[in-house]
Formats: sequence, C-alpha cells, structure tokens
Amino acid sequence: VAKANLKALGFTPDNVSFAGNFDLNFTGNNIDNFLGTARITDAVLLRDTGKLSFNSLTITSEIVNGKKSLTLATEEIDANITGDFKIKELPDAVTLLLSKYYPQYFKAPMHTIKNTQDFTFSVTTKNADQYVGLFNKKLSGFNNATANGSFNLRNNELRLNAAIPEFSYDGKVFKNLSIKGVGTKDTLLTEVAVKDIIINDSMNFPDTRLRITSTNDLSFIKLNTSASRILGDAELNASVQTLPDGFKIHFYPSSFVINNKKWQLEKDGELTLRKNFLDASEVKFFHEDQEIVLSTELSEENDNTHLVAKLKNIDLSDLAFILPPRPGLKGFVTGVAKAENIFGKTLIDFKGRADSFQLDGRYMGRVNLEAKANTETGLITYKADTDEKDFKFAIDGSYNYKDSTGKSLNINMLADRLNINILQPYLSTIFSDMQGIATGNIAINSSEKNLRVIGDAIISGGSFKVAYTQVRYGFDKQPIRFGKDLIDLGTMQVKDTLGNAGTLSGKMYHKFFKEFSFENLRFASPKILLLNTTKKDNIQFYGKVIGRATMTLDGDIANMKMNIEGEPSESDSSHIYLPTGTSKESNIIDYIEFIRFGSLMDNTPAKDAANLTVDMDFTANPACKIDVILDEETGDIIKGEGNGRLNIRVGTKEPLNMRGRYEITKGEYTFNFQTFLKRPFTLSHGSITWNGDPLLAVIDMEAEYLAKNVDISSITALSNLRQQEDISILSHITGSLKKPVVDFEFKLPEKSEFNRDFYIVKRLADFKNDENEMNKQVASLLLFNQFISTDQAFITGGSTLSIATSTIGGVVSSWLTNVLSKALEKATNGIVSPYFDLNPTVNQQVTQLQANIRGGLKFRISQNLQLLVGGNLDYNNPVTQLYSKGVITPDLSLEWLLNKDGSLRVVAFNRTTIDFTTGQRNRSGVQLGYRKDVNRLGDIFRSKKRIQQLDSIRFAPKVKIVN
Repeated sequence: VAKANLKALGFTPDNVSFAGNFDLNFTGNNIDNFLGTARITDAVLLRDTGKLSFNSLTITSEIVNGKKSLTLATEEIDANITGDFKIKELPDAVTLLLSKYYPQYFKAPMHTIKNTQDFTFSVTTKNADQYVGLFNKKLSGFNNATANGSFNLRNNELRLNAAIPEFSYDGKVFKNLSIKGVGTKDTLLTEVAVKDIIINDSMNFPDTRLRITSTNDLSFIKLNTSASRILGDAELNASVQTLPDGFKIHFYPSSFVINNKKWQLEKDGELTLRKNFLDASEVKFFHEDQEIVLSTELSEENDNTHLVAKLKNIDLSDLAFILPPRPGLKGFVTGVAKAENIFGKTLIDFKGRADSFQLDGRYMGRVNLEAKANTETGLITYKADTDEKDFKFAIDGSYNYKDSTGKSLNINMLADRLNINILQPYLSTIFSDMQGIATGNIAINSSEKNLRVIGDAIISGGSFKVAYTQVRYGFDKQPIRFGKDLIDLGTMQVKDTLGNAGTLSGKMYHKFFKEFSFENLRFASPKILLLNTTKKDNIQFYGKVIGRATMTLDGDIANMKMNIEGEPSESDSSHIYLPTGTSKESNIIDYIEFIRFGSLMDNTPAKDAANLTVDMDFTANPACKIDVILDEETGDIIKGEGNGRLNIRVGTKEPLNMRGRYEITKGEYTFNFQTFLKRPFTLSHGSITWNGDPLLAVIDMEAEYLAKNVDISSITALSNLRQQEDISILSHITGSLKKPVVDFEFKLPEKSEFNRDFYIVKRLADFKNDENEMNKQVASLLLFNQFISTDQAFITGGSTLSIATSTIGGVVSSWLTNVLSKALEKATNGIVSPYFDLNPTVNQQVTQLQANIRGGLKFRISQNLQLLVGGNLDYNNPVTQLYSKGVITPDLSLEWLLNKDGSLRVVAFNRTTIDFTTGQRNRSGVQLGYRKDVNRLGDIFRSKKRIQQLDSIRFAPKVKIVN
C-alpha cells in the first residue's frame, strides 16, 4: 500500500495516513473464522506530519490444544484471547452479564446468545502514549500497562486485573492505578486503587481507594483518600440507586479534612438527579459553625427546580486551592447560591457577604457580595461594596471564563476610602509600612492575558518608610496616575517626622505589580531626615542623620541600583554609631527584607528575585558625631567629631563595604565602668580609614586622661611619706576596629618637681617595659587614683596573671576580678574562693547599662571535689523585666577532678536562666570537660615541664649595676 488515508476511510477522526507491505496467509471471511497469519511490515504511520513509532504488525489465529487463540503483536502492544469465543457476539455477551448488575442501564439482548463465550485474555503495552491520542485527544499515557482476566457467560463469571503505571485525561494525572473486578451471577465487586490523582499544582488525592458493590441497580460505594497538602483523610459512604433516566444517591455518615479541619456529611441526605428533575433533601456538610446545605426549590415563575446552596461562615482560607492565587483572599462567607435550569442553560446567582474580609493580609471588614454566572456564555458578573474605617468603595465587574481573546476580566472601582497598604506585599523590598487613603476611579482589565490598572487617585494622609534607612516620610493630597503598566508619581511633596520637606518623583513600571522596574525614581531635599536606624536594624551601622541628600533608584527588579549622596546639616545634630562586635556576618542587613515580588501569593520565577544594590556617598562634618564602640561589655567608646568622606555599599548579593577616611578633630575615649565610674580620655588627634570590610578599618589615635592628685607614695623612694601629683595616662590606639591594640605610658606634668626624681622616673619607665605591670597600674590609677605596690600581700608572686585585652575597660575588669579572687583565697587558706564573670553592655541610644553578672563561691571539699554555688543576675535586661527587676537565678555545680592537675573533670550542674518565651527555665545535666589554665596561647600545646622552664627564664631576677 503506497498510501491510505485512514480518516477518509472512516477509521480515525484525525488526519492519519498509512503506507506499508502486507504479507497475508490465512483463510476465512470474518474475524471469527479467521485462521492463519496476517503481517504488515516496513510500515510508515503519519499523524498530520509527525511519524508514529510503528513498523510492523502481526495477527495470528490458530487452534492450540483444542482452543482457539487469537494474538496481536506490534512493537508497542501485545494482546491475546484464548478459549471459546465469538468476537462478533462479544458485545451482546458482555451486555447480558452487565444487565444482571445494572438492568436500568444495560438491557439484556432479545435474542439468544448461542456461544458459551468462555475465554481468557491478556493485554500488555509498551510505548502506547502516541496511539491513545488517536482515539481521544484528551487521553494520554498507558505505557507499560497490563490487563488480564477471564469471561465465562455460562457460569456468569467475570474477572479482571489491570495495572496502569500512569495515564492522564484532560490534564488530570492518575499514577499507579490498579483495578480488580469480580462478577458473579448477581453481584459485581470492583476495587480501584490509585497511588496519586493530581488535579492541578495545588490539589491531589494520594492513596485513593474505591470499593463498589453492585447488584440489581443498587451500588454501595466506599471512597477513601489519604492526606495531601490541602485535603486530609477523607471517607465517603453512600448508596447509588440506578434509575431509568438518572440516579439517586443516599449518603451515609462521611467525613473529610481540609486544612486540618474535619468536615462531616450528615447521614440520610439524598440527592436525586433524573431527566428534567432534581431533588436534594438536606444534604448538609458542616464543621463547627461552618456549614453548606444543599436543597431544591420550585421556581416561582415556572415548574423548573432550582438547586440551592446555603453557605454559613465558610472560611475562604480553606478554599485557597480553588481561588486565584493573587490577590490573597481571607474572610468568612455567608449567603445563598441558586442554580437555575440545571438541565439546560444553567444560571447561577449568589447574594451574601464576607465578614472579616482581608485582601493580601489587609483587613477590610464586612464586604457585601453579589454575583451571577451564565454557564452557556461563561460570563460572570459581580458587585461588591464596603463601608468600613479604612475602606469605602464599590466594585462592578465581570469575568468570562470562556473568553479566548485575552480580555476576560473587567473591574471598575469607585473608591471613597482605600488604604494603600494593600500594595505593601508588592513593594516591601523598597518601602515598608505604607499608609494612606486613596480616593478616585480605578479600572482593572485584562489585555492579551495581562492584567492592567488604569486610573487616577488622590492620596490623603499618606506615608511610607524607606526600607534601607528606616525613615518615614509623609505626604498629603498627592495625585498618583496609574497608566498602562505604569505608576506615575509625578512630583510629590513629602515631609519627614521633623517637618523637613523634600520631593519624590519618577515612574514605576510593572506587570500587574510583578516584574517591577524603576525609571529615575528620585528623592531630593536640602535638609531632611536621612537615616533613623537602631542597633536592632543593623548591628554594624546605625544612627540618626539630618542633612542634604539626593537618592535615585533605577533598573528592573533583578538589578536595582539605589544611589544616595548626602551631607549632614551643620545646624542640626546627627549621630552615627559604629559597633565593632562580630556577632553577625558583615553582609546581613536585618531590616532589608529581600523577597520575591508576589511570593506571598504565588511562586514567582527565579528571574524575578529582587536584587538591590545600595551605594551611599556620605560627606562627614563636625555637625555629625560618630561613636565607635570598641567594647560594649566594658563600655569603651570613641566619640569623635571631624571631617571625611565615606562610601558605603551593600546589596543582596554583596557584603557591607565601606571605603574612605575620617579625620577626628575633636573627641574623647570614654572608659565607663558600671556607670558609677567614668574616665574620659581626650582625643588629641586620630583617624579611621576604611578599605572594604568595616571591621578591618585601620585606626590611629592618641588619647590622654589626666588623673588629679594621684597618691604616688608607692613609687617613691620614701614610701612611708604620702605624696601626690597629677599624672597623665597616655593611650595610643592602633590596629583595626575588630582588634584594636592599646599601649599605655605615664607622663608627669612638665613643671612637676618629680621629673627630677630619678627613682620615680625610673619606676614609671619600668612600668612601660612590663606590659602586665603597666596594665595593673593603669587599672589601679583609674579605679583608686593611686599606684599599687607590687609587694602588697594579695597580689604578690604567682597571684599576678597576664592581662590580655584590647581596651581600657578590659584591662580594668580583668585586673579587678583577679584581685578579688586572690584576696578571698588567701583569707580562707584556699578553701573558699570566688568566681566572677561580668558581661555588661552599654545601649548607646538610651544611655542605659545592661549586664549579666554570673558569680559565686567555690568550696574545695577535698583534693578532687569542689562545689560552686552562685547565681546569675540580669540588670536592665528587657526580658527579665517582664517578670521582675534584677532577677537572680541560682547556679549550682559539683566538680569531680579526675586527675591531679584537675584538667579533666566531671561536672554535675543545675542552672536557671530567664527565657523570653517560657519565663524561668531550669537546666540540669552532667558534662565531661577538659580545662587547662595558661598565661599564653602557645602554652596550650606545651607540656607542664616545658611551661615551667620558660617561666623560670622569663621571670629570672635581673641585676643592674649603677655607678
């Protein structure tokens, strides 16, 4: 055959053509007396212009062991039927058997079927997907499927077993389907199991099982499905009565779970559907105070029956899987839906309301709703209105779900009050906490499958906060024009919270609030609040700045560039804080919420992920104070005024980067010990240079503290004679902000007579040559305004520890802890000693000290056993203040030293802390620990013997002969 058009021959509905060679060797004049073999080889099968996988086909009919066997084989399907059968009579035979189960649907043939029809059959497919579509375009799949069974008309027996890995119909996907059917003389039992039924992206029915028992037009149905993302476990129990022109369903107790809410179907509800007749008798679904009741009523105009659904407090959140993803809808719907002319051109009418209605998380209150739907035309018309505090509007619109022109949606809204915070989910990358009331006419329509917003609005009482700077700007009675994929701000006059004014202008392009791009969005002011962040907003850079600024924003959502250029106002006070703590990574900015536009509503493609880069040029002047917080625990702060130029750059894909130099012309280094003792060091000069990482900024500063009337008796030759003099503590701070290096030296006044005292000058010089001794003396001088003698009992010999710190506060705290500990140990002969851990934090913006103090007493019970009894005190901690001020929580530990030096120990502990969520929190347990006390970091890796050798060399007495 050179070419055969199967559509023209009436075999297929589609344009299918065939070509190939026939090899025929059989006898017979129909399929039932066919014996022999028929082959098709070198075949070509075309559907439209596409070639199907088909090369050969073989049909064989033979007698095997007295039974007829008919076999069909191709590359994609194998089928066989063996036994006593007549294919021409097979449809009547099947109808005869089914008539015993469903006599209303299947009428037994009037003639007698002579053949017994006793056979077995089997079907196996390979790649059958491309052929299934030839029979129905909505159907696909059936690859690698199997089916087998038997049919015996004489004994009224039917058996079927089928397994289908996957198939789909009209977009619905069925995975791992199995069917088992057993028919007897009067009963048909069918069991269907499906691993998963996928309706759409948001709805599926996993592990669905259906059991049907049918006899004499009455079927008992039991349907079960397991939990999915939306629908939980469901069970439906009902009986179906087959009628000549329809059916009647009687419901037994059933239930299903949606969003973890169990809905129940009351028993004894009935639904009857016949030709031109519908009857529903209190079919009621309910969950707590939510319910849906189906019933019927006669039309007042004719004899037609209407289907009525009464809805009460239906939570829209439970219907998210059938509602459009954008905008997000929440609320509780109450109303009545009526379906007219069920058997013809059905019309649906709904009237009701939505209480506590929310649009994209914005509360609107009660909204009145009306809707009409025409199933013939696909046109849905609706009205909605509300009159609440922040919202008063009326909507009149339509939607045609059968429209194919791309112009299916039209909405007209007349707004008297419309809070613009409903735009917040779409613009939160740039702006946050948007407020304002819009008045105007807005239209939303679809064009070429895209939604567009057109109209003009006047915004009253408007305000927004810039996400990066945390500054709120307000505006009033400003017009905004919504054009074709465009929001035109015009030129808006805005004010900060201090009354300073500026202008905002530019355009924002979008595709119904997706795929944003900005065109010269510009903000400018000669003086306005520019920065208003706190430590919780950004741990690395925060404060308050007032000054001149120009800000621009350009680019699409995937590549936005924000440029800010400004200078502090010389007539206003500005303050910037630069903490040097490293508790967070340098590229984390908490208060910029980098999200995908619309991610609250749908899954935006990755290409729409917001990418913002902020580039800020900042010119510093003496009007702006800069505080560099070296150590919050000790309160060491550099406060400076000066000049410089800084560039700060940060982005979603870039770490915080700072470049520039700041020259300090005036300032102080404040050592603040627990608020009761302040020692300000005057900065004579200094600078901070940033070259990238803000914590690696290079610092070079000179600071000086003048101690008045210092008792210098301990450093004079005549220590029994009390003498006083002013002493300057000079501190040179170098290194980086992350790890500053502090060096000290003492200086006598130029006119002091003690400058001629060789012994005093020599002692001051010796301090500088011994870092440990220098740190001790600095701490003593700052705390007690006197030098301390090295031969005082409680700090002699081995009691002196090396103090490793990078700030003045660290010097004082470490030294004081050591002094107190050694004093108590000596007084109790080593049996009792204190332990003390101080962690203060100074909140610079409220100038309030916050601290956690952990301390107590250590009791040495035996050589290997010691008990620690103490507690934790939180001072000015906002968490503990929720419960009581200055809460002391117990701390108890029992330590068993496993070896001689106590480095290996078992600790049993009971500790109590204050937790924000649970209040007082108790923790108990046992831990195994290793501890090694060293004076130098390198000693961790040295033996005890080697450490003693190094110490003997380091602390050997020095002899100096002076003529």
